[in-house]
Amino acid sequence: MARVRRRITRREMKEDRFILWLFEAGEYVKTNLQALLIVLAVVVIALTSGYLWSGQRADTFMDAGRLIAPGQTAMQSNRYEDAIPIFERVIAEYGGTASAMEATIQSAKAYFYTNKITEAREMYARYIDEYGGDDELYTLSARAGIAACDEQSGKFSDAATAYLALAEENSESFLAPKFLLDAGRCFQAAEQVDKARALYDRIITSYETSRYARDAKVALTTL
Repeated sequence: MARVRRRITRREMKEDRFILWLFEAGEYVKTNLQALLIVLAVVVIALTSGYLWSGQRADTFMDAGRLIAPGQTAMQSNRYEDAIPIFERVIAEYGGTASAMEATIQSAKAYFYTNKITEAREMYARYIDEYGGDDELYTLSARAGIAACDEQSGKFSDAATAYLALAEENSESFLAPKFLLDAGRCFQAAEQVDKARALYDRIITSYETSRYARDAKVALTTL
């Protein structure tokens, strides 16, 4: 039987992310202050959210934040292999929460950075399936991640199509010329030179003030 997905509310995302922030900051504080920070986190969040959480929910937030924090620290230190099992545990124990959502996208990145492309693609796809739409930026990142995985796997046409779709859907974003450049590179790798040239020209014309215009000019010389 298919699992019914519970959509994470904006309030839950804000609450969970505030806790994640507190624990990431707490990594730089002396160990003997950790208990105090945990108590302070609960008090501050209760005041800013305008209500007191139930004890069970607060404990869940705190436990998830405490668990994911070392994974975030490992990612910041480029210790991706160390981060993966931490994120996997968060996903397994706190599925459906904002912490699990964060762990899912971060684990996909960690797999990608360790050249485990199949696992990375699976986690990006899992993010979209379970949390797509809950966070626009993460959803965009997951879709771009899938395209990058396809590119790394030599599926250049698929990657090019995915990058182009991202560019078209986000034409006003500062990422649009980047996605166009990515699409052009993949079309070029797929030996679809005309499509690649058209995209490089489009970047130069439509995004002439971006740094990607310079990259597009260089790319044209390689056709």
